[in-house]
Amino acid sequence: MDNKKAIVIGAGVSGMTAALKLKDRGFDVAVLEREARAGGVIGTFAKDGFKAESGSNTVMVQSKKTLDFLDRLAIKSKLETTNPAAKKRFFVKYGKPQAVPMGPLSLLTTPLFSFFGKLRLLCEPFVKPLDAEDPSMAEFILHRFGKDVLDYAIDPFMGGIYGGSPEKLSAKYAFPPFWNLEKKYGSIIRGAIKSMKEKKAAGNFFKPMTISFEGGMETLAKGLADNLGDSLKCGAKALSIDFGGNGWQVEWVAGDEEICDNYDALVIAVPAAEIRNLPTAGSLAAALAPLDRIEYAPVATYTMGFPKDAVKNRLDGFGALTPSSEKLHILGSLYVSTLFPNRAPDGFATLTNYVGGTRNPELATLPESEMRKLVLEDLSKILGVSGEPVFEKLFFHKHAIPQYNVGYGEFLEAADEAERKFPNLSLVGAYRGGVGVSSCIESALAAAAKLADRLS
Repeated sequence: MDNKKAIVIGAGVSGMTAALKLKDRGFDVAVLEREARAGGVIGTFAKDGFKAESGSNTVMVQSKKTLDFLDRLAIKSKLETTNPAAKKRFFVKYGKPQAVPMGPLSLLTTPLFSFFGKLRLLCEPFVKPLDAEDPSMAEFILHRFGKDVLDYAIDPFMGGIYGGSPEKLSAKYAFPPFWNLEKKYGSIIRGAIKSMKEKKAAGNFFKPMTISFEGGMETLAKGLADNLGDSLKCGAKALSIDFGGNGWQVEWVAGDEEICDNYDALVIAVPAAEIRNLPTAGSLAAALAPLDRIEYAPVATYTMGFPKDAVKNRLDGFGALTPSSEKLHILGSLYVSTLFPNRAPDGFATLTNYVGGTRNPELATLPESEMRKLVLEDLSKILGVSGEPVFEKLFFHKHAIPQYNVGYGEFLEAADEAERKFPNLSLVGAYRGGVGVSSCIESALAAAAKLADRLS
């Protein structure tokens, strides 16, 4: 019996992961990528001993599933874990990075929160659950922890993850760990303690780890592409996508090659904001139309390299995120050369700075000269950087990060409904299942397995 055939539109991490899972399940797979290279926003630029990532600098591994998949790609041996110094994280207050408290003593002494803010935080176990179906992160955190935690912890944290605002982001969908702890245990603090004890007792406790790879994140993109081999078609474009009976008829072109073929399964793996540009029609287009309303944060990633003696700050941590109340231009600065080896030559430091988001979307599209001035101004203020960078690289992504705002369940239900209507369709990407690289990998693996099961 001939193998079933699947076509995947989009060769970012989600699309290539789903394609490999389908290949492992016996499908003949074609992956179409309109760009000349695969990987989506993931990529590494290297010059003169410096490295700059076009997208994420790290993978936050939350479970063994991601590690097993990296092993499947044969790149687990190239894995790099963060420098122990990276355990220290910073939020900016009064123009200077302040260490995030990591224990009871540091919590009592941190300048991030006032005396009354600390008392309010410690009262969290005694606060009743919020009576709201889908509150914003701001509403949820204000209720559970108070204004200090909201302004000088959650606000910069949400800016770092989503480039978004806690006033708009949903507690239920944007940060489900906190939401689930409150729902299950009635308290985030008590729930975190009990949950950890339960996991250890059950023998399924996994300590999260932050990783990258030798050669940077490009190693992940290349590992995915290499495993797909000839199944991956870069510089390819779908001309028409039609549903007929039990399958899909897709016409596509790659270079001088034009193909029109029938497929048992279709995986759409482009950002939700770009689904509108796909050549769909009729009931399929109608089913996908609600996803067009998902908001995306535009983000510019500006990496700069400096001589170490031009940076007063010790850079002894992961990086520094900026609260909106500080009125700075950058969302945060990542201490890249501290995190992993070979990100900068000896005697130099590399900083990756994030600009824009929904906080200041207009800044993400500034001319490079203007953005450069603003970034250097902030780096001088918060890290004591002086002089000109000896290396710099700017990337811009219009649709960088989907915003899991209040009411986001409507979009998740729309995606579910589209798959119910077309059982041989799967929708994968950062807008569904989490925005981190590890979340994209694990949700794509699950989606592809589910699709294969439906068609078996």
